[in-house]
Amino acid sequence: MSGIRERMRYTFERSEDYLGRSWPVWVFAILMYAAVAWVLLTKVRLPDPLYLIVFAMALIIVAITLLKIEWAILGLAAMIAFTRPGMSFGPGNVFHVSGFNLALIGVWMVYMIRYASDTQLAAKGPFIRRTQLDRIVAIFLVLVTLSMLVGLNKNWEAFARARVLLYWKEQLLYFAWFYLVVTMLRTPKDLRRFALVFATAGLFVAAVGLYNRFGGAVEAVHATAEEIEAGVIGGRTMGAGTGFLGLGHPNFLGAFLIMSMPFWFFAVDHLKRAWHKLFSDAAILLGFLGLLFTYSRSAWFGVVTGIGMLSLSDRRAIIRIIVFLILFAVVAQALSFVYTGMGATDLVAMRFEQLNRSDFSARPAIFASALEVIRNNPLTGVGPGAFPWHADNSMVSGILTQAHNLLLTIAAEMGIPAAIVYVIFLVAVFRMGMRNLRAVAREPGYGFIAQGAYAAFFAVVAQTFFVHLFYHRNVGYAFYALVGIIVALDRMVREGQLPVPRGDSGEPGRTGIRTDSVWNEP
Repeated sequence: MSGIRERMRYTFERSEDYLGRSWPVWVFAILMYAAVAWVLLTKVRLPDPLYLIVFAMALIIVAITLLKIEWAILGLAAMIAFTRPGMSFGPGNVFHVSGFNLALIGVWMVYMIRYASDTQLAAKGPFIRRTQLDRIVAIFLVLVTLSMLVGLNKNWEAFARARVLLYWKEQLLYFAWFYLVVTMLRTPKDLRRFALVFATAGLFVAAVGLYNRFGGAVEAVHATAEEIEAGVIGGRTMGAGTGFLGLGHPNFLGAFLIMSMPFWFFAVDHLKRAWHKLFSDAAILLGFLGLLFTYSRSAWFGVVTGIGMLSLSDRRAIIRIIVFLILFAVVAQALSFVYTGMGATDLVAMRFEQLNRSDFSARPAIFASALEVIRNNPLTGVGPGAFPWHADNSMVSGILTQAHNLLLTIAAEMGIPAAIVYVIFLVAVFRMGMRNLRAVAREPGYGFIAQGAYAAFFAVVAQTFFVHLFYHRNVGYAFYALVGIIVALDRMVREGQLPVPRGDSGEPGRTGIRTDSVWNEP
């Protein structure tokens, strides 16, 4: 206990963000959260105790921002799984403000005041770090804002207008989160910690999702004849309890897994300590088991594409991945037999029957409906989130909430120019990921970040060809955290904080760190 007390005392005394120099921040934080508490207690009826927990998490994150800015971004990364719980108001309670929204805005506001009042914090670097994506992001946000203004005029229904404002708000906060990540990740050590916290948050999602997926399997065993006919058994039911993460649909749960699991997959080749490797092995099995039991074919396609493309640079990796996937599929399907009590032939026959009934066959009709919306509104779209009010729902069963393709959704809701700019954004991030691979793919402690981030980015972009993943906002925040990791790593390589590849003359690249023990440093 004495050691812990000494460490805490040292942290407070030596903190570069000494609270005595930042009294305006205390005043601001107290006033802001007093206002939030007043709204929660008098204007909003919270439907679930979990929401209070999430708001408390937001308050804690802003509070630790008063102590050390870098801790706040780690707290936000750990909270990514809880980005959905919050309060809703407006027409039909459609406009949603989550605890993560409030925490993100609170950290930014505290950071702005701190930066203006604390010279030592300001001396660490610029208020917002510039990136090679700045112009692309600025143009995209201008086009999104223009689409929002046009959408308010095209959609006269109050519910539709509130939804347009909701998705415009989320687009702004996505990039506010991205720039916070890029700015706060100043050193390689910051980057490593953030990447591990991000991957651990994905591991938590995998555990919860897998638990609920098994619950869905048990429900399927006791399903009625009508439910069996509807394809419940072994299908896409997730079980009770997944909704509190906002990941009730397996496509979105699968997206979360393919963004976090590659970090653990490639960490095995780079970690030195035995218990680190053991933990990563367990994370791989848990993540891939959860991914398999989502029965999300778009997620399967994404992860095979992402990790498979990365492994092309390493033939040994290809063989290892193929063997792993074959053995894993066999073991996982054996578990299916145990949980469902079905024979192998019955299970295979059921899989083919599900494919015939699958919504996947409706993708062509959905895409055709999206293309019709784009043809009628090519420049500015119909407004962020307004796709359901303009799509031809007669072509498919049910109401189309999204175009099931990221670029088609952007083109339909925000216009073709916005979709083109977003493609340029994705290509630029992809090129940064490639540079990171060439620079540090074999470096201990940072190679797995370069490989995992590249594979995860490639995987989730591949999945967006079949699902508009950012329709669920927590997946969007995870994606832009991933982009922030890639951009920050690229900047550190260019600034010489990490090793760069050897030149044509065989001269070793410059380095600002020890590469022989970087993972094991305290």
